[in-house]
Amino acid sequence: MKNIKLLSLVFFILSFSCSFFLQKSFAEQIKLSEESPQESSSENLIKKTGLLTLKEALSLALENNHHIKSAIATLPVQEANLIIAKYRPNPIINSNNEFVKGGSIHPLQVGQTLELGKKRHWRIEVAKEQISKTELEIAKVLWEIHTQVHIGYSDLASGLELFNLAKGRIDFYKSLLDVAQKRFTAGDISQLELDRANMQLLSAENELSSAEGRLKKSKVDFNHALGLSPDSDITLSDIEESKPKIKLNEYKGIDKILDTALAKRLEIAILEKDFGITRAQLKKARWERIPNLYVEGAVVKPSFRDNIWGPYFGGQFELPVFNRKQGEIKQAKAQIEYLQKEEERIKHDIGIDVANALHDVEIREQQIQRFQEKLLTSSENILEMIKTAYEKGKLSLTDVLNAEQQNRDLQQSYLESLLNYQVALASLEYATGVPLYGLTEE
Repeated sequence: MKNIKLLSLVFFILSFSCSFFLQKSFAEQIKLSEESPQESSSENLIKKTGLLTLKEALSLALENNHHIKSAIATLPVQEANLIIAKYRPNPIINSNNEFVKGGSIHPLQVGQTLELGKKRHWRIEVAKEQISKTELEIAKVLWEIHTQVHIGYSDLASGLELFNLAKGRIDFYKSLLDVAQKRFTAGDISQLELDRANMQLLSAENELSSAEGRLKKSKVDFNHALGLSPDSDITLSDIEESKPKIKLNEYKGIDKILDTALAKRLEIAILEKDFGITRAQLKKARWERIPNLYVEGAVVKPSFRDNIWGPYFGGQFELPVFNRKQGEIKQAKAQIEYLQKEEERIKHDIGIDVANALHDVEIREQQIQRFQEKLLTSSENILEMIKTAYEKGKLSLTDVLNAEQQNRDLQQSYLESLLNYQVALASLEYATGVPLYGLTEE
């Protein structure tokens, strides 16, 4: 029951703030999943899907990430503060006897503090605004985890491709060493050249170990972002699946991306709640300048000897001479002025973030396009021709090693470009406050 409440809260926050994980573009909203809570559990999802997509990874993080759970746990604290804000003063009951000549008997007195004005109303408003702000802060944590999972997913996919590239390099050098061995046996090359080929194979094995280490670290970090155990077995889509499908300038709504960012970024919404809290605190402080009235009443016997009972009424009223809440009022006014300056700063920073992220995505797009159009294919063809020429004794081992090194550097640069593109895309998503799935989906 508790998990269902938490899940309901998460989806409420998502729809309340900026439709996180439910928005496919600037103008269209989609659901990530139509599954029931039982079907969307992490174990069932991993078992059911042969490949874990980015959206499925985001769903897992939404369900299991510990930072999200911790953030959601802060909400009941603010809800308790609302209960406290609704308190009314308790009545006071007392009894006393005056043991002096002519003293009165007060067997039972009842007193009550009366809050004058709208103190309680504005106290409640402050608590409500705090709850709304906490909900937005939870949504901000969700969005930060969204970015973290996106980058972690791409980093793990890139690490896997680099690992496969390192394994392919070992296969290449095993094949090359076999050719060198045959040529050495035939007396075509020297022992030195054979040793060089063997040394390259050993170097490739070391690089494979490094790639494996990076891959394992990426896997642990990614599982941590998903809220799973470090050794959870997951299989991701090929990193080639995350390359750009359309150009950024063709994406729907890209011309209004800054307006979208100013409307969707949670920092703006949280700041508005800060304004609401401060204004409510200012109203509350002004009403608190009116002192509370304390009244009491009782049935009194005037003296020990008389049997005459009569009513008694009394009251107290604090004189606002020294404490008129002037400090609280000045503090609230100063806070409002600060928030106005903070709003200007945040909007300016958002504009810078969006501009930098747009530029970065465009640069990465161009790099990937160059790789795909000619560089990769040409490099593979050149390496294959040089290796064939070496087998026939027409070229030296140095020619093969140089070609392989250039091809390997090119492959690694391509994979790094794909990773950098996804990191830039995640940064642009964070800067605008909405997912940009359409850039890497048909």
